[in-house]
Amino acid sequence: MGESRSPQGIEENLKKALAELLVLALLHRREYYALELTTALAEHSGGAIRITFPYAILYRMTEQGYIQELPRRKSPDGRRRQYFGITESGRRYFDQMREIYEKFTAGVGRVLSAARPEEEGEPT
Repeated sequence: MGESRSPQGIEENLKKALAELLVLALLHRREYYALELTTALAEHSGGAIRITFPYAILYRMTEQGYIQELPRRKSPDGRRRQYFGITESGRRYFDQMREIYEKFTAGVGRVLSAARPEEEGEPT
C-alpha cells in the first residue's frame, strides 16, 4: 500500500487540501502571527489538525493576494512578530471555498450514511 493510501497519508492529503480554508477561517476573525496560527488550529480542532510549518501556506496565500503581511508588532509574549491579515480578496475566496467544502462534505456524509448497516436484525 502506498504511503498516500495509508490512513496517515490520507490525513496528510486532507490537511493539505484544507489548510488554506482553515487558515483563512482563523484570519477571518483576527490577525495572527505564524506560530500562533499553528497553536490556534490545534486548539480549535481539539488537537485533530496540526500544521507544523505554516510558512509555505502563508507565503503562497500572500502571493495570491488572499492575505497580507502586516507591520511587525509586539505579541502577547513581548516579542516582535510578523502578523498576517486577510484581504478582501481572501474573504471572497474563503466564502467560495467554504461553500464548496460544505456542499462536498454534505455529499460525503450522505454517501457514508447510505453505506451504514441498517438497524440490527435487518439485512444489509
